[in-house]
Amino acid sequence: MSDDHRLRAVEQVLSKIRRDLSRTHSLDDLAQTACFSPFHFLRVFRGITATTPARFLAALRIAEAKRLLAVTNLDITTICMQVGYTSLGTFSHQFARHVGVSPRKFRRLISEMADQSWEAVLDAAAPPPPEPEPARTLRVRLNNLRPGDFALIGLFESGIPQGWPAACAMARGTSEADLAVGPDGSYMALAMSFPPDVDVEDLMTSDVPGLCLVGSYGHIKVRGGHVTQSSIVIDLRPRRPSDPPIVFVSPLLAAQESLLDSTVST
Repeated sequence: MSDDHRLRAVEQVLSKIRRDLSRTHSLDDLAQTACFSPFHFLRVFRGITATTPARFLAALRIAEAKRLLAVTNLDITTICMQVGYTSLGTFSHQFARHVGVSPRKFRRLISEMADQSWEAVLDAAAPPPPEPEPARTLRVRLNNLRPGDFALIGLFESGIPQGWPAACAMARGTSEADLAVGPDGSYMALAMSFPPDVDVEDLMTSDVPGLCLVGSYGHIKVRGGHVTQSSIVIDLRPRRPSDPPIVFVSPLLAAQESLLDSTVST
């Protein structure tokens, strides 16, 4: 079976999921849509998306909730029900786990920063360069970075960019960046690049093809505080339907904290 056939099967399944996020979408049903056995479908799905169907569905639900919080005035309970949750408490917990903040705080954050460019946000949020400790530094080289674009690179526990990354860096005016590795574990390096003038709301809520390029590399092992490889290469490409949604908002939170700190200090 060719890679193209596997990719088309997974994209067909994801199209079905996206049409009705409120459904449970059992593994057996999804495997039947793909014309695979459940075991084989799960293996193919993980090979293409670097996560499971259940986690991909959860990320899609949270991404849609983010969009609704940003672009509508619907109350949080209504949004909770629309994206497939029957308990507001469960929804709020899952939203905070995936995004890093509560639904209410996310809505306020987007309202405050929606019209800002990502260039301004990243100027405020950019982490300091890592100390020169070769055993704890991962050099990332990006292929296909468009001239003038920014890139964010983070280490995440799965193929879904959610929560707070274990390490992060920004590439600006260069195709290379250094990540100061964090806690021991196994991570996926996920990268996204975009024009500096794209605004926060568009990048946080839009799936417009070509708006950003993405790429990944995994798995990366950190043991005893040391990364098991010194450098990696990530090929950037346009987003595909099989790419998980961008869920995390840590750059916004870092920018907000930086701006609050500067206000307090003055």
